[in-house]
Amino acid sequence: MAELGMDTRYHLHQLGKLTKNNKVINMGKVLSEDNPILKDMPIVPSNEILSYTGVRESSLPTPQIIEIGDGWDASKAEWDSFSEVISMFKDRIDIPRDALRIQPNYAQLRAIIRDRHIEGFGQGVANHFYYGTSTATPEKFDGLDIRYKTPDATNPINPSSAGQYGVYDMAGTDSDTSSIWLIQWAVDKICGICPVNDVHMGLRYEDKGLVYVTAENGKEREDYRAELEWDLGIKVDDYRAVARIRNIESALSAIDADLWKKIIEARNNFKGKEPVWLYCNGKIFTHLDILTADKQNVHYSDKNPYGTPMLMFRDMPIRKCDALLETETAVAAA
Repeated sequence: MAELGMDTRYHLHQLGKLTKNNKVINMGKVLSEDNPILKDMPIVPSNEILSYTGVRESSLPTPQIIEIGDGWDASKAEWDSFSEVISMFKDRIDIPRDALRIQPNYAQLRAIIRDRHIEGFGQGVANHFYYGTSTATPEKFDGLDIRYKTPDATNPINPSSAGQYGVYDMAGTDSDTSSIWLIQWAVDKICGICPVNDVHMGLRYEDKGLVYVTAENGKEREDYRAELEWDLGIKVDDYRAVARIRNIESALSAIDADLWKKIIEARNNFKGKEPVWLYCNGKIFTHLDILTADKQNVHYSDKNPYGTPMLMFRDMPIRKCDALLETETAVAAA
């Protein structure tokens, strides 16, 4: 069994930072984030164990207009197959029993540590949802960034329809730009997927209790262990269910009019009656919140699936997502 070094498990010096005068002290959770994407995304069982196979329409049958008495040809629909990968996100908590039992409230300390692991786990999944790539590691699913990359690129579903791919350009440059994402969640448009036989929807936390592990000196030691796992992927049945407005410069006030036009243009290209959600980073969210005083496009409303007041752009709930970067590298239009 591999040894557990100081960099992969908790130790007495580290746990001592959480106690003072024989009491557990309040901790500043300065690394917490808001990532509502994990709450909003519907998750459905896949049709395979660790992958999903689907089909997308590539063309529809076309009727013909004929003269009376003439013949006509048959037509047919066309479909393209695609596949998605379910990634296995894992984390482990190892705390030496001897280091924990002398603490003033070891159950409270374990709960604090578990909470921070769950926070870090959620952040890792949210970051991968946007920016993950399978380029070097095929066991990872591709995030939205790699799927919706180049402004005005050719639509992969209908190559003859250039400029309708769902990536809109705000003409920003360098590596200090941001993106706004519009997502229309639905099981036949875009959603999360979990293994077909998993009754827990891919998510589990398991307290292993006390287990023997190999210490740094090669001898066995007792640790309190817990395991976290989320088997998750995403499937995009309809590429039109996602739109990205990218290359947004940091100086937001200088591009108000053009940004509103791009958001409206992107929103009007969605199909179907399912609600469309707008996701942005904290800086853009604050900018939109300030503009609620205008009461034209941006306002607060409880007319959303959760029934609570949310910042809205027309009919779209605006969701602040800290996983979205302010340091994206601009990508030129195709």
